[in-house]
Amino acid sequence: MKKKSVSGRRRAVLYPVLACLLALGQGAYSASPLLSDETGRMLAELVRASQAYDLYNARCRGNAASTKTEDSNRLFLRKYRLTVNQVINLYIGKDDRAEKAAMEQDFLQRLSRIGGCSMAKKQNLLKELDQNYRQLYEQISDLP
Repeated sequence: MKKKSVSGRRRAVLYPVLACLLALGQGAYSASPLLSDETGRMLAELVRASQAYDLYNARCRGNAASTKTEDSNRLFLRKYRLTVNQVINLYIGKDDRAEKAAMEQDFLQRLSRIGGCSMAKKQNLLKELDQNYRQLYEQISDLP
Protein backbone atom coordinates (compact mmCIF):
# COMPACT_ATOMS: atom_id res chain seq x y z
CA MET A 1 0.00 0.00 0.00
CA LYS A 2 1.30 3.39 -1.01
CA LYS A 3 1.75 6.03 1.71
CA LYS A 4 0.11 9.40 1.21
CA SER A 5 2.54 12.24 1.04
CA VAL A 6 2.38 15.04 3.58
CA SER A 7 1.15 17.47 0.94
CA GLY A 8 -1.58 15.00 -0.11
CA ARG A 9 -2.85 14.75 3.47
CA ARG A 10 -2.83 18.54 3.77
CA ARG A 11 -4.91 18.84 0.62
CA ALA A 12 -7.37 16.24 1.93
CA VAL A 13 -7.96 18.40 5.01
CA LEU A 14 -7.55 21.81 3.41
CA TYR A 15 -10.03 21.45 0.51
CA PRO A 16 -13.13 20.70 2.63
CA VAL A 17 -12.23 23.57 4.98
CA LEU A 18 -11.80 25.96 2.05
CA ALA A 19 -15.09 24.79 0.55
CA CYS A 20 -16.90 25.58 3.82
CA LEU A 21 -15.28 29.00 4.05
CA LEU A 22 -16.22 29.74 0.45
CA ALA A 23 -19.82 28.70 1.10
CA LEU A 24 -19.99 30.98 4.12
CA GLY A 25 -18.47 33.85 2.14
CA GLN A 26 -20.99 33.38 -0.67
CA GLY A 27 -23.93 33.59 1.73
CA ALA A 28 -24.92 29.93 1.46
CA TYR A 29 -25.75 30.10 5.15
CA SER A 30 -28.03 33.07 5.60
CA ALA A 31 -28.30 35.13 8.74
CA SER A 32 -32.07 34.62 8.87
CA PRO A 33 -32.09 32.09 11.74
CA LEU A 34 -30.34 34.72 13.84
CA LEU A 35 -33.07 37.31 13.31
CA SER A 36 -35.85 37.79 15.82
CA ASP A 37 -39.49 37.66 14.78
CA GLU A 38 -39.73 41.42 15.37
CA THR A 39 -36.77 42.10 13.07
CA GLY A 40 -38.26 39.83 10.41
CA ARG A 41 -41.56 41.70 10.68
CA MET A 42 -39.74 45.03 10.26
CA LEU A 43 -37.86 43.74 7.21
CA ALA A 44 -41.14 42.60 5.67
CA GLU A 45 -42.73 45.99 6.37
CA LEU A 46 -39.79 47.76 4.72
CA VAL A 47 -40.21 45.56 1.64
CA ARG A 48 -43.90 46.47 1.49
CA ALA A 49 -43.15 50.18 1.99
CA SER A 50 -40.45 50.23 -0.70
CA GLN A 51 -42.69 48.37 -3.13
CA ALA A 52 -45.56 50.81 -2.52
CA TYR A 53 -43.30 53.83 -3.05
CA ASP A 54 -41.86 52.39 -6.27
CA LEU A 55 -45.32 51.40 -7.53
CA TYR A 56 -46.57 54.93 -6.93
CA ASN A 57 -43.64 56.32 -8.90
CA ALA A 58 -44.24 53.88 -11.74
CA ARG A 59 -47.99 54.44 -11.88
CA CYS A 60 -48.38 58.13 -11.09
CA ARG A 61 -45.07 59.67 -12.08
CA GLY A 62 -44.00 57.49 -15.00
CA ASN A 63 -40.74 56.57 -13.24
CA ALA A 64 -40.19 52.82 -13.46
CA ALA A 65 -36.92 52.82 -11.50
CA SER A 66 -37.26 50.76 -8.32
CA THR A 67 -35.03 53.02 -6.25
CA LYS A 68 -36.48 52.32 -2.79
CA THR A 69 -36.53 48.57 -3.39
CA GLU A 70 -32.91 48.71 -4.53
CA ASP A 71 -31.95 50.74 -1.46
CA SER A 72 -33.71 48.21 0.78
CA ASN A 73 -31.93 45.38 -1.00
CA ARG A 74 -28.55 47.03 -0.37
CA LEU A 75 -29.41 47.53 3.30
CA PHE A 76 -30.48 43.90 3.72
CA LEU A 77 -27.36 42.64 1.98
CA ARG A 78 -25.06 44.83 4.04
CA LYS A 79 -26.63 44.09 7.43
CA TYR A 80 -28.08 40.58 7.11
CA ARG A 81 -26.72 39.05 3.89
CA LEU A 82 -30.31 38.76 2.64
CA THR A 83 -31.98 40.04 -0.51
CA VAL A 84 -35.45 41.51 -0.84
CA ASN A 85 -36.59 38.27 -2.48
CA GLN A 86 -35.21 36.24 0.43
CA VAL A 87 -37.02 38.49 2.91
CA ILE A 88 -40.24 37.93 0.96
CA ASN A 89 -39.69 34.16 0.95
CA LEU A 90 -38.82 34.03 4.67
CA TYR A 91 -41.23 36.54 6.20
CA ILE A 92 -44.06 37.25 3.77
CA GLY A 93 -44.76 34.20 1.58
CA LYS A 94 -43.01 31.35 -0.19
CA ASP A 95 -43.36 32.68 -3.75
CA ASP A 96 -41.70 36.07 -4.17
CA ARG A 97 -43.21 36.72 -7.61
CA ALA A 98 -46.73 35.97 -6.43
CA GLU A 99 -46.22 38.11 -3.33
CA LYS A 100 -44.92 41.03 -5.41
CA ALA A 101 -47.95 40.70 -7.68
CA ALA A 102 -50.24 40.67 -4.62
CA MET A 103 -48.50 43.79 -3.24
CA GLU A 104 -49.05 45.50 -6.59
CA GLN A 105 -52.74 44.54 -6.61
CA ASP A 106 -53.17 45.83 -3.05
CA PHE A 107 -51.51 49.12 -3.98
CA LEU A 108 -53.61 49.54 -7.13
CA GLN A 109 -56.80 48.88 -5.14
CA ARG A 110 -55.70 51.48 -2.58
CA LEU A 111 -54.98 53.96 -5.37
CA SER A 112 -58.38 53.24 -6.90
CA ARG A 113 -60.16 53.80 -3.55
CA ILE A 114 -58.38 57.16 -3.20
CA GLY A 115 -59.59 58.19 -6.66
CA GLY A 116 -56.54 57.65 -8.83
CA CYS A 117 -53.24 59.42 -9.19
CA SER A 118 -54.63 62.95 -9.26
CA MET A 119 -56.38 62.48 -5.90
CA ALA A 120 -53.36 60.70 -4.49
CA LYS A 121 -51.22 63.71 -5.39
CA LYS A 122 -53.72 66.07 -3.75
CA GLN A 123 -53.73 63.93 -0.61
CA ASN A 124 -49.91 63.85 -0.52
CA LEU A 125 -49.76 60.06 -0.76
CA LEU A 126 -46.16 60.19 -1.99
CA LYS A 127 -45.13 62.12 1.13
CA GLU A 128 -46.90 59.57 3.34
CA LEU A 129 -45.24 56.66 1.52
CA ASP A 130 -41.84 58.33 1.74
CA GLN A 131 -42.16 59.05 5.47
CA ASN A 132 -43.23 55.47 6.17
CA TYR A 133 -40.32 54.12 4.12
CA ARG A 134 -37.74 56.43 5.74
CA GLN A 135 -38.94 55.64 9.26
CA LEU A 136 -38.67 51.88 8.69
CA TYR A 137 -35.33 52.21 6.87
CA GLU A 138 -33.84 54.21 9.76
CA GLN A 139 -35.17 51.77 12.37
CA ILE A 140 -33.60 48.84 10.56
CA SER A 141 -30.37 50.76 9.95
CA ASP A 142 -30.11 51.40 13.70
CA LEU A 143 -30.56 47.74 14.63
CA PRO A 144 -27.43 45.80 15.60
